[in-house]
Amino acid sequence: MGRLATGIVLVSALAGTRQARAAGGQLRYEVVADAGGSDLQIELNVPAGLRAALVVDPEATAFVDGVRREEFGRWVAVARTPAGWRAPECRRSGCQIRYLFHLRAAAHAIDDPDTAAGRGDALVGPVSTWLLRPAELPEGGLRAQVHVTVPPPFALVTGLPRVPHEADTFLVALLPYFVSPYAAFGRFDHAEIHVGGATIDLAVESGSLPRDLPRLRTWVGGAAAAVSTYYGRFPVDRALVLAVPQAAGFHGKAMGGGGAAVLLQMVPGADLADPGIDWQATHEMIHLAVPELPRDQIWLSEGLATYVEPLARSMTGELSPASVWGDLVRGLPKGQPGPGDRGLDRTHSWGRTYWGGALFAFVADLEIRKATDNRQSLMTALRGALVAGADARVQWPVEKFLTACDHATGTTVLIDLYRRMATHPVTVDLQAIWRELGVSLSADRVDLDPRAPLAAIRRSMIGRQNR
Repeated sequence: MGRLATGIVLVSALAGTRQARAAGGQLRYEVVADAGGSDLQIELNVPAGLRAALVVDPEATAFVDGVRREEFGRWVAVARTPAGWRAPECRRSGCQIRYLFHLRAAAHAIDDPDTAAGRGDALVGPVSTWLLRPAELPEGGLRAQVHVTVPPPFALVTGLPRVPHEADTFLVALLPYFVSPYAAFGRFDHAEIHVGGATIDLAVESGSLPRDLPRLRTWVGGAAAAVSTYYGRFPVDRALVLAVPQAAGFHGKAMGGGGAAVLLQMVPGADLADPGIDWQATHEMIHLAVPELPRDQIWLSEGLATYVEPLARSMTGELSPASVWGDLVRGLPKGQPGPGDRGLDRTHSWGRTYWGGALFAFVADLEIRKATDNRQSLMTALRGALVAGADARVQWPVEKFLTACDHATGTTVLIDLYRRMATHPVTVDLQAIWRELGVSLSADRVDLDPRAPLAAIRRSMIGRQNR
């Protein structure tokens, strides 16, 4: 299959139906990129019997152009309907559909790397943004392969896993909510980090950030080591950490769904030891140990990352026990329900999402330890779920995830606590808990009482037996 137009990416896809998937068919894309990946031309080889409308991410629909269907050697326009692009039913041998996707135009208009954005010389846009796919997916989604050819010095970097023994070929999961790990076209400097049984590809946009690569490598490596210490290994066997420039501040985010990637948006030369920044790589990598959950349970993913991050950094000696407990005493009250609160699944304020989720994790950790005479913990639960396959590459309902966690501890603490807190506000008596743990805070001083009733639990919660 050749190039169809100047300055575009050609993608050839085998799109599947439930019947095709059951028969063992797999979607395959051949991608040929122009310089920088500004436009994408996508060709779908559609099997017979496909009746579902074809769609892209709703935010990106306006950037789909010229959808056509091959018919007896001619390309005929396919009209768009409210449900998407619905081509006539294909003949027995299937048919082909082509279209253009204007990635650079989408990046300029949307300016959100979760969908499409330009950052320095890089165009960030997960494949879930621009792959035309059936509107109705079978349970578990559809699987695909993507082979990519990009003219040097440009490249595609992505958090999608590679197909063994096939160069530049990646596995894609087409899932509900149009979720897939970050990907970007551009020029990048690379470093490989091996930690916790995993390989992390650190890709740094080379136009603005090449001088930051050595510092980022050390910082990302330290964060990965902390996460690996808490979980017993790194959550996935391979992940992308993509660093791109932005005009001000620092922001990190993880994306899964068939792969694993962390995006770091930063000012060139940013101080990675700044207290507003130093925790972010660890926080985002913890997300890689949690499956993609329904949107009502974002608080659980964010809360676990908020709670586990300082514990993991304490276990590697990066944070002191006093620092960890001081931050928890100051932060956890922000997660308590306020007026009109309807429970964690129904109240999505900043405080309830991050600190409400952390409060849930903290209470669960205590209750597991009390129920098992301090033999099991939230760490035991999360490690067990990870062994059971619960990581960012898969989509699970919350009950499946929490049940896998509980199975690891031999309790029902997490699922019971979820049922109490998900749809009803529950205020936690934090003052009573601090007294039992022996934690007190006055001004900027944190005191830890070695004679407190739960002092042994307090020490084991952060893996530091001397306090």
